[in-house]
Amino acid sequence: MKIALLCGGLGTRITSLDNNLPKGMLNINGEPFISYLLKSLGKFNFESIHFCLGYKSEIYLDYLNNLEPKINFTFSIEEEGNLLGTGGAIKNSVNMIGDDNFIVQYGDTILNIDYDLLYKKHIESNKNMTMSILQSNLTEEKPNVYCEKVENQIIQCIYNKNNPMQNSNYIDYGALVFKKSVFLSNNKKVFDLSLEQERLTKLNQALFYEVYEPYIEIGTVSSYEKAIINLK
Repeated sequence: MKIALLCGGLGTRITSLDNNLPKGMLNINGEPFISYLLKSLGKFNFESIHFCLGYKSEIYLDYLNNLEPKINFTFSIEEEGNLLGTGGAIKNSVNMIGDDNFIVQYGDTILNIDYDLLYKKHIESNKNMTMSILQSNLTEEKPNVYCEKVENQIIQCIYNKNNPMQNSNYIDYGALVFKKSVFLSNNKKVFDLSLEQERLTKLNQALFYEVYEPYIEIGTVSSYEKAIINLK
């Protein structure tokens, strides 16, 4: 089981905190945020971690190369003036990740999820994508997934990041599992990951895995301030 972390964003919503650091390296109670993320992943059976890097990638690599104990990781780097989008960044990395199925997550979130079980459910389903979701009443985030449930079982979901259904009742939680073939069959070099999520949802090639605990993230100044409290 392998995971790819999307760490190449410019972090424009939090540049006021420290424009000299990439988002995942921002200080949280004396440690970079990425250290908390790696500790959360260390509880599970990951063979290696792939870092999709871009903005100030050298700061990430300096930190990772000097970690003790060492971790097994690979990395790819986008040019800051030629960003590939979240989907393009993954496509650019699939051959380095290696496995036919792998997990994808954003590098500015810590998720309360059982990755081993998520991956197991994905493999059993034989779907092209598994998407973790959280009920909208458990978060302040705007819902972007509509799901129907029968006897507490999800039977159908529709995901749309930019134009969600008005009665959407879940959010994209942030952990995704993909078949490698999804990216190899995409002819585009630059694209947003959400477009693949929407496409696979419409084709009924997506499994939806419900999570019941909120996540910690540092995408905005206010969420960064909350993270300082929650990670003490």
